[in-house]
Amino acid sequence: MPSAEIKYTISMLRANAHYFDVTMEIPLSGTENQLVLVMPTWTPGHYLVEEFARHVDEVKAFDAVSGAKLDVTKVSKASWLVVSNGTKWVRVAYSAYAFSYVVDASYLDSEHALLNGASLFLYVEGMKENRVRLKLIPSAPWKNVSTGLESVGEWEFTAPDYDVLIDSPLEVGNQEVSSFDVEGARFEVSVFGKVSVDTAKFIEDLQAIVEKTITVIGQVPFKRYVFLVNFTESAVGGLEHLNSTMCFVPRFRMMPREEYNLMMGIFSHEFFHAWNVKRMRPNGLGPFNYTSETYTRSLWIAEGITSYYDDLILRRAGLYSVEEYLDAFVMNINLMAAFPGSRKQSAEESSFDAWTKFYKPDENSPNAVFSYYTQGAVIGWMLDMTVRKKSEGQHNLDDAMRKLYSETFLKNGRGYTDNEFEAACVSFGGPAVSQIFNSRVRGRAEVDYDQFLGYVGLRLAEKENEKGPKGFLGASLASEGGRKTTLIKAVLASTPAEDMALAVNDEIIAIDGIRVTAERLVFLIATMAPGREIALTVARNGMLKELRGQVGKKPVFQHRIQPRRGASKEERELFKGWLLSEWKEELQYPDYARSPDRKQLLEFV
Repeated sequence: MPSAEIKYTISMLRANAHYFDVTMEIPLSGTENQLVLVMPTWTPGHYLVEEFARHVDEVKAFDAVSGAKLDVTKVSKASWLVVSNGTKWVRVAYSAYAFSYVVDASYLDSEHALLNGASLFLYVEGMKENRVRLKLIPSAPWKNVSTGLESVGEWEFTAPDYDVLIDSPLEVGNQEVSSFDVEGARFEVSVFGKVSVDTAKFIEDLQAIVEKTITVIGQVPFKRYVFLVNFTESAVGGLEHLNSTMCFVPRFRMMPREEYNLMMGIFSHEFFHAWNVKRMRPNGLGPFNYTSETYTRSLWIAEGITSYYDDLILRRAGLYSVEEYLDAFVMNINLMAAFPGSRKQSAEESSFDAWTKFYKPDENSPNAVFSYYTQGAVIGWMLDMTVRKKSEGQHNLDDAMRKLYSETFLKNGRGYTDNEFEAACVSFGGPAVSQIFNSRVRGRAEVDYDQFLGYVGLRLAEKENEKGPKGFLGASLASEGGRKTTLIKAVLASTPAEDMALAVNDEIIAIDGIRVTAERLVFLIATMAPGREIALTVARNGMLKELRGQVGKKPVFQHRIQPRRGASKEERELFKGWLLSEWKEELQYPDYARSPDRKQLLEFV
């Protein structure tokens, strides 16, 4: 295998057309008669086959020595065969359309460019380990490049191999760049997009998140880290990389305090991945096969444990008050209670089925699928509470994370097995930890929240709602069309809606013979006494039907965590160790106005 660099040049001069023009210069030994070019079908960190090759146009190849055109044949959905005829240098040229403003793809317009390598860069089969050099040709008015790649000249960068190249996104444009230092490492913050937020406070809060995250593992594995921040109209999300993260945050969600903290949780989550996934990783997550799915039963660890820490770090950093943190955490419990899918998938099953179920939801997903993010956050909390309890406050989940990081990545540079993660937790929490793995990681048992809350002098309570009857059908509704047609979008299992034989896409026309809008129906059902008989007139496939049944009692979907009367001294001390605050007999929860951009937690009538 040749050791010379593979050189990529990427032009952004066709920004208005949203096309990157890419050339590759590929060194060969001179003995090969052909080579295979491959475009990844997915990007690490986002477990969905995206078929990036669909955006690649006009792959051409030339003998870089003689200039002669070489034959190129597409041989699969994402690979091309080049007849190299024994030359020692091949030049490849192609274009890639880029107009997907999401964290796992690339985007190009007259304002800026986002380059996610898996969606742009072909690789040569058998040569992914070659060193890489990248040259950018920016649109004329652009001055800045933000990336975790090593700079080797103006608009030029290098990577030790293809894996690092595509694990290092780039922002190119006139974005604002700030920086700060923590533990000898430089942290750069690249910000694109207008936002009405105190930039100094935003950077200060990011630094606090960085400082508290580093204390979990206690070792900084990089000299430089880059936050690529895009403030958007509505796009939201983040994706972790080796020494950077790309985060999309709606600008209007950075102003109300609750929304601001929820959005800061994105940065906390993705930065924690610099350890948990990018270095300390499940065995199934590397080395990568970019042409097909990579299955693992450990996404609940990779993503879910990270989801437990993202808000906890905000509490440790002082962004959340105790009440704000508990209100954020209880959302996980509310989701577990609301959706039957949490009783249909264990954490391991949810992880394994991410490719086919979680990222491809349909109307039945609430009944059959449940997020490994949410499950993992709850399990991480259960493990943390158990370790604190069984060690009498001497240890917590941080210790297990440090132990696993040291024994797998630091000492051996490898991923961990599921058994190794469990053993690390058991070493600090004893046999009670294994019970959690049996009941909820591998099993589907209901969680006794009061047991684990009780360890720190807390209990789970129903959140106070409006007074009066709380009728319930168990259907999700949507209003469509000029006359606000009321359609059923989903039906929860084991609910009155299912008993009445309501089905997805049914149009509800009337209740008890009276025409009704979606808004009126929601109000009427909520105010009806459980057990009341009703008749719904629906249109199904153009045919009118009358369905009869009883209104049910609304389950408890909304909870609040409250102090438990008579909490012991030990429980109060464990509470203090967990949330860095004295236990109080009463918690004062703030009330917030919900942002119109924020999706409702529960939408079932």
